[in-house]
Amino acid sequence: MSRLRGAAAGLLMMSVTCLLAAGCGGRTDMGRVSGTVTYQGKPVPDAMLFFKPKDKSPGAARTDAAGRYKLNTFRPGDGGFAGASVVTITPWVEGFIEMPDDAITGRKPPPEVPRPDIPDRYRTADKTPLTAEIIAGKNNVIDFKLD
Repeated sequence: MSRLRGAAAGLLMMSVTCLLAAGCGGRTDMGRVSGTVTYQGKPVPDAMLFFKPKDKSPGAARTDAAGRYKLNTFRPGDGGFAGASVVTITPWVEGFIEMPDDAITGRKPPPEVPRPDIPDRYRTADKTPLTAEIIAGKNNVIDFKLD
C-alpha cells in the first residue's frame, strides 16, 4: 500500500512540475512588448493599443497615466507574436472591451470619443501608419510618437 502511495505521490509531483514548466516557460513564438505612447511629446493616458500580426491572435494594451503600456495576448504581460504587426490606437472606453471595427477584426467600433491626442489616422488598420516588429524571446520596447 505504501508503495502505491509513493508512486501516486511521485506521479502527482511530476504532473505539477510539468504544468508549472509549461505555464512559466512561455511561448517561443512570442516576445514581451512594452513602451510609451506620446502625442506632441506628452503622454497619452487611457489609450488602447491593438497589435495585429498576420494570421495570428492580436494583442492589446491600455496606457497608464504616463502613457506606458505592456502588451497582452493570452495573459497579462505575455507580449505579442513575433514578426510584423499593424498597430492601431484608440481611446479607452469604460465597459467597451472589443477591438475597433476595421480591417483587423470586423467588430463593432467603440463609441466615438473626441480625443485630440489620438488623431483619427491611428484608429483603424486601413489608415494607420503604425507598425511594430516583435522579436521572439526578447523584451521589445516599442514607443509610439503620435503627431
